[in-house]
Amino acid sequence: MLFLVFYFILCAILIFQGLHLASEVKSPLGTLPEEVAQAPQPSRAWGGLLMAFGAFSTLVGLYGFLSPSAAAARHVLFLLGWIFLGLFSLWVIFLGRQPEFIGKPTVTDGHGHH
Repeated sequence: MLFLVFYFILCAILIFQGLHLASEVKSPLGTLPEEVAQAPQPSRAWGGLLMAFGAFSTLVGLYGFLSPSAAAARHVLFLLGWIFLGLFSLWVIFLGRQPEFIGKPTVTDGHGHH
């Protein structure tokens, strides 16, 4: 029973994280400057993957209440969900937000700024 609670919580996290990531491209919240915004294509791809896998896992998890063979697939999907979430986290930390500065660097005037 406790496994099912964590299983469906993971499914919800995957769905909502994917939804947030996919919608951040269309209408950003404005909490970060434009220089560190997520790239649109990878964000849509990750968002779609997380949402689709979370929804699929939810459906298989619910179908598992009717079919014992589908119930056995929950453990595999739970592990895959953690793997996807871990890979997504690594992408966000190391590759997702790379600054691209458009402007030119300012000229230094030789005076130190404190």
